[in-house]
Amino acid sequence: MIDTGGSIRAFSSSPLRPDVAHTQYSGSSTHVPIIIEEENSTQRRAKKFVSPITLTTRLLAATGDIDTVEARKPIARPLFPDAVRDRSPIIGLSSSTLLRTCFRIGEVINQAHQADKTGKHITFELYARILDSERDNKTQFFTFCDLFHGKPPYLKAAYDAALWKSVQLFNYDSKRLLQQGRIGRCMGTMKREGKEWIMTVLNIWEATWDDIKWVEGIVNA
Repeated sequence: MIDTGGSIRAFSSSPLRPDVAHTQYSGSSTHVPIIIEEENSTQRRAKKFVSPITLTTRLLAATGDIDTVEARKPIARPLFPDAVRDRSPIIGLSSSTLLRTCFRIGEVINQAHQADKTGKHITFELYARILDSERDNKTQFFTFCDLFHGKPPYLKAAYDAALWKSVQLFNYDSKRLLQQGRIGRCMGTMKREGKEWIMTVLNIWEATWDDIKWVEGIVNA
């Protein structure tokens, strides 16, 4: 109650709930509810935390490329050149064996499909990041991912060479490529196993962005 001479009286015919009161205006039986906002912890929805650290950022950070322009701008190479003539005047050149330099995983898989249809033998020069790698006494196994992100498609590969056991330099090169995110320059061939494409690695080295940009300059010349 405000006062006896006032025109407004506040009361309730029942005990007030913690969130609702009723106000009656003088000369009227109308009750107007006044809603008192009360924070209810059970109805509060916590926002889902989204970490800024993704697989792509981890891969780029492994080589210190997270802020570089090259690592953020995918390479778009021109069309692959036509094969040489069957009887090339240059000794050693043959139309049956092709070299394809690829900077993207999807690109190498697509070229493997094309070679499978046409019966061409292709040696690939692939630049890719190491998503996963392990080795035993005879073979080193790789899962390659794109240079520019950590999303599929991925490419599995096997390197049958036990040179690291006896040659210190090969052991160093191979050991570096056991680390996720490292960039590799891989020479190899492709074969299909069921629905998957597997690369048979002939040789592999760690590469840098300077190596990639130099080769890109040759390809795009």
